Amino acid sequence: METKSKAKSRKGFLTRLRHDQSGNVIAILAVAIIPAIGIVGGAVDMSRIFIVRTSVQAACDAGSLMGRRVMGSGRWEDNGHKAKTKAEEMFDTNFEEGSYGTTNLDVRFSEDNDKVTGKVTVDVPMSLMSVFGIDEKPVAVTCDAEMRLPASDIMFVLDTTGSMNCPDVGTGCGNNGGVEAPNAKIKGLRKASACFYEALTKQNITGYDPDDCGETTDPQGATSDVRLRFGFVPYSVNANVGRLLPHNYMADQRTYQSREPVFTTTTTTTNTPNIGNESGYTYSSQNTQNQPDNNWTDLTANVSHTNGQSYSYQYQRSSNGPCTSVPTETRTFTGAGYTYSHQTPDPLVHPATTITKYYTRTDGSARYMYQYRQYSTTTGSGRNRVTRYYCQLQYKTNQVQSITNTYTTTTPVTWTSNTTSNTSFSKWIYKPVTYNVGGLKGSGNNWNSSLTTNLGDNGSSKTINWNGCVEERATARINDDDPSDNWNPIPTDALDMDIEKAPTSDAATKWGPLLGGVVYNKYKVSNGSWGYTTDQYETPENRTYYPNGTSVTYNGDTYTATDTYEYCPTAARLYSEMDATAFSTYLNSLVTGGNTYHDIGLLWGARLMAPEGIFKSVTADRSDWTERHMIFMTDGDTSVNSTDYSAHGAHWWDRRQNSGTAGPSSEWLEANVDARTQALCRWVRNENITLWVVAFGQGISEATKTNLQNCATTGRYFEADDTADLITNFKQIANTISALRLTN
Repeated sequence: METKSKAKSRKGFLTRLRHDQSGNVIAILAVAIIPAIGIVGGAVDMSRIFIVRTSVQAACDAGSLMGRRVMGSGRWEDNGHKAKTKAEEMFDTNFEEGSYGTTNLDVRFSEDNDKVTGKVTVDVPMSLMSVFGIDEKPVAVTCDAEMRLPASDIMFVLDTTGSMNCPDVGTGCGNNGGVEAPNAKIKGLRKASACFYEALTKQNITGYDPDDCGETTDPQGATSDVRLRFGFVPYSVNANVGRLLPHNYMADQRTYQSREPVFTTTTTTTNTPNIGNESGYTYSSQNTQNQPDNNWTDLTANVSHTNGQSYSYQYQRSSNGPCTSVPTETRTFTGAGYTYSHQTPDPLVHPATTITKYYTRTDGSARYMYQYRQYSTTTGSGRNRVTRYYCQLQYKTNQVQSITNTYTTTTPVTWTSNTTSNTSFSKWIYKPVTYNVGGLKGSGNNWNSSLTTNLGDNGSSKTINWNGCVEERATARINDDDPSDNWNPIPTDALDMDIEKAPTSDAATKWGPLLGGVVYNKYKVSNGSWGYTTDQYETPENRTYYPNGTSVTYNGDTYTATDTYEYCPTAARLYSEMDATAFSTYLNSLVTGGNTYHDIGLLWGARLMAPEGIFKSVTADRSDWTERHMIFMTDGDTSVNSTDYSAHGAHWWDRRQNSGTAGPSSEWLEANVDARTQALCRWVRNENITLWVVAFGQGISEATKTNLQNCATTGRYFEADDTADLITNFKQIANTISALRLTN
């Protein structure tokens, strides 16, 4: 314990110091400089620590990102831990060892469950803080990088035309009876799409080995916390989308290039007679005929004479002498009954009111003359010889008369009349015909698969099947010879190119079913050559079949007609989350056939994707961020024929896309399709949809390649010469969609 004197002494010093101002500044400065050094030095050294931490963190992030990118869909240890090496190199590029005077740099990158993690420690030297005994300060950072999918909607617009059944390399097409060639491009497309799915979702598709996709193991690391949906629009001449549409988007009436039966009606009246009671016989007339005399004839029975005597037809006498004489007699006779002869009228026809029937009865008379002829017989010889004498009665008739008496009867007749009408087939008239197609609308939201028409033999009932393809709503009719410059901007009257517009009550805004079974293409001879015609014409009377290649004459001109062929690809699909089995099953359902209309595939791909379009209940963005991708793959140039039955009708006959009196040529139609295709590509890109375009095969022209590259989002165009290239391209697209997201 301090003594009182010491405390008092210390107090006195401070008091004196306070009152003594000589030399105070030096003392105060000495006391204050120490905390000032701490404040300034701490700020400088903390600034260095912040700079080093920021630089090391950025280098760590870059390294982990590079390591995960190099790893891709493979393994961390692949290629001698190449991913780890690249991660470390990227770190070194962004933070050089010894920077800012740091020491003891320790960088470690590792991988677990597809996530690359970096851990870095480094010592930062202190400057002024060393005054307080702090020579260095450790800094530690961590970083993570993993493949994270954003919510993604992916629409495949796939060319499934007839050429997709040709080999992916070389020549020769394998579309023989619908059998796919062993190396058909459609098979390559299925495989590449499966590899895309595996690379994107990390799910394995049964039926494909890792080496099919250029991998060594099946995909791993699938996640279920990200929304990933797939849609499909296979296309050729058309797209099969009809059953995706609400009922009120489809027209109830539609006009087609068809034929109409003509029937002839005849009226027939049937009169049925009612026969009354027949009257008694009334004498009418007599006919007498004299018959010639008969010869003498032996009788074989006794005769009862009219004189009351009976005369034996034969008797024996004891000696030769006259026979008995028999007098002549006259006999009369009356017919046994009335014999029907005929009637009038015969046959009985309307409107006769009486039947007169004729009967005959034959009466007559004859003079019978008799005589006995004598004859003898001798038997025995010598003394036993005996002769016997006989009388044989004979007769003959003369003055014979046959008297035929005619009698009549009458029978009253009344009639019951019945009138019937009979309608029979007469001929066909080939012309545009409007059909009621509303019958395809089933109960609820379902669709029926067929409707009934009168296009069967002789105008009989015929079932027309509907595969699901549709005819487009109204479009712009181009009025010049070059449609290539008519689609930028899109004409306002091209309702079919208004992607997001929903139909109204106006039939022009609605779609109609594609019905190849009702469409007939008409041809006419002009100057000795066959050409297409829109003329109406009739088949001859009683023609029970349509011409279909057989010529007929109408108003002095020669015509023929053929039924059209309809190409309808596999049904399109709206977005849905598909597991590996569902995805593979759909790929296997793709069929090939028909010409190449790129615009119709892109048109429906855009409609099925449009966030504010007719399918917005499915396509509208959710609360989370969504990326939209369209993958457009084709194997060839635009290929259109003016006789095709397409989404815009039978081109040459309907002429819905061109104006004027002549039908469009195939070349004009192809130019129109190309121009429409570019317009659709622009629309897709402007809707913040990434448009990937893949040209598949070696037969694509340079002009088409240029068009396809112009169609794609910048940097999103690929060319694949064969299936191996297509797989590589599809995997690259999948890996790019699988954008890297940093987590730290």
